Formats: sequence, structure tokens, C-alpha cells
Amino acid sequence: MEKSTGASRVALAQAKLLNELGFEVSLLVERGNAEVIADHGASIVKMWRWPFKGAFRRFWFNRRVQAWRRRHRPDVLLSHGDCETSDTVYVHNCVHLAEHYIRGRKLPGGHEVASIHDHVLGGGKFRQVVVNSRLMGNELSHRYGIDPAKIEVSYPGYDPHQFNVQHARAERALKRQELGVTEGEKLIGLVTSGNFAKRNVAGFIEMAAELQRRYPGRYRFLVVGKDKSTKYQQQALDSGVADRFVWRSMVPDVETVFGSLDLFVLPAHIEEFGLVVAEAMACGTRVLVSDRVGASELLKDNHPDLVMQHEADCDDWATRIASLVDSEDLSNGDVLASYVQQFSYLAQREKLRASLQRLATEGNNNTDY
Repeated sequence: MEKSTGASRVALAQAKLLNELGFEVSLLVERGNAEVIADHGASIVKMWRWPFKGAFRRFWFNRRVQAWRRRHRPDVLLSHGDCETSDTVYVHNCVHLAEHYIRGRKLPGGHEVASIHDHVLGGGKFRQVVVNSRLMGNELSHRYGIDPAKIEVSYPGYDPHQFNVQHARAERALKRQELGVTEGEKLIGLVTSGNFAKRNVAGFIEMAAELQRRYPGRYRFLVVGKDKSTKYQQQALDSGVADRFVWRSMVPDVETVFGSLDLFVLPAHIEEFGLVVAEAMACGTRVLVSDRVGASELLKDNHPDLVMQHEADCDDWATRIASLVDSEDLSNGDVLASYVQQFSYLAQREKLRASLQRLATEGNNNTDY
């Protein structure tokens, strides 16, 4: 709970909603920003962290959580993948599927995250599993034999107070100038929390090289994320597009970055949801994503031209990017901003309330939800 990842933002939004619904909320973490957590209406409980990496650290955390549960007897214990519960398990990633899609192989035995997921999800102690997309639900049902009726798809909600057209575009010209975008250039960006291999930054660079070959000097490309970028910058250099790229680590005012873009692209090999997609849409930014991005499920029925099949090659991506960016119809971004409002965290309030009420009824306890 220290990093600004999609999973952290989901957990913090949950804490805030639960607090507003009348719960006293504690977040059990190894590390966390107490001030940020308090701002979301929760208290922080730090579990002693096993000092060595590996699967045992995850199981140690689970043991500490269970010990805390026995002492404090909470009405509801919500797990975010790393601990057992008889209530709800929220799962944010499918590490087995990711290894298959990214590297075409199985995970080695004893993998840190896979081991605890196999234990928690294979154990079947939960009442339900909540996933970020149907992509995830299908994978978990197939891998662990979970009854589909026990799997609920809940798309992570973005913060509409931070991500909206007004905030995003307020300093568009200034932000583009800061990023070195000149008049007449189009800015295409890939924004992520990190893990450039998973998000297919290498493929993004190939697309950039093809676009530069077709339309020299027309586009600039932005990559935002916290990961080792040396080999990717070298790839851009070898491809002759290093001078067309801007690289940034994680930024606090990411909404202004979305507002500076002409197109947001996420060609990920797999993305269990991709909250950045919804955030970009909320900022009125046009998007183009792979169908292996869970957030593509928000688009494929009403905006199928914004979803690329995973079989598409670099040329196909470049053609679609150019078509979208160079289109004279700029209203698409405003349409997306209006459409995605139904997926803000405010819109998820009633769904969460209903889920908790079901837990209360099934658990036959006396808690007033």
C-alpha cells in the first residue's frame, strides 16, 4: 500500500466506500502510507514482514492475518489475494496466465505469488471470488475449478474527482510543451504503473518505428511507468526512433498526462483490467487496447474499433493508430468520458453494498450492513 498501483487504488477506494457505509475499516499490510490510508477513512495495521523474498513470505503474511483475525474477530475479512477468508477474495492478477501469454511457458514450482494463489483459491474456503474482468473469471474457473456462480466480475472504479475532462485538459498546452511536443505533432502515450514486459512496451516501440517510417516526424511517443527502461530505450535507439520518445517514471498528476495525449495505447500481452484505460477515458482521451486487456470489455460492444485482436501484428496496430489519431472527429474522447462514468468508484457503491448484504445474509450474522 505504498505504491500507486491499480490494486492499491482499488483497495483504497474500497476502504473509503466501506467507511462511508458505516464500517470501521482496518487495512492489514506489510508496508503502507498511514497518512494516505487515514485519508481514505481507514486505520493501518502493519504485519511484521518476513525479511526474505520467496513463497514463504506470502504464507507468513497469511498466518499473521489469521492470528489478527482470531484476536479481533472482524465481521468481514476481505482478502486481496494473499490471505484466506471465509468471506470474499479479491483477485487482481492471474500470474499463471500472464506467464503463458508473455513467455509461452508455465511458472516454475514454488513461484511466490502463484503458490499463495494456489493455496487460497484452490482451498475453496471463500464464499465468493471477485475478479476485475471476465478474462480473469474464465481463467480462475478453468484453473481452480471454481463454480462460475461463485465468481463475480466487478470492474475497478476510477476516481471521478481526479480523473475528469476539466482537470485533464486544464493545462494541456503547458504539459505538451513540458514533454517537448511541438505544434503539429501528435502525442501517443502508454501509461502504466510498471512491468514493461507485461504491458508490451517492446511492441509499442515497434509500432512507433513503423509509424515513423510511414509518417516521418508526425508523432511523438510517451512511456510512463516505473520499471527498468534501459533495454527499451536501446531498442528505440536501434529502431531509429529514440528522438521521438519521452520517458517518465510514475507521476502524481497523471490526469494531466492523459489530458496531453492524442491517443492512449495499451497493447499489453495481458492486463487483468487496466484501470489506466478507464482513467484515460474519463479524461476524454481516446484509447486503443488489446483484447487481452480486461478493460477492453468496456469497449468491445459499443466501440469495437478501439479494441485490437491479440493476433494483430505491428502493421495492423500502426494502421489503426494512424486512423484514430489523424481522424478529424475529435468528439470520440468526450463520448468515452461520458460513457465511462458508469464505471467510476461512485457508481460501484451500490454494487459493493449489495455484495456485503449478501455476505451478511449468507453468514447469518447480526451485523447491520
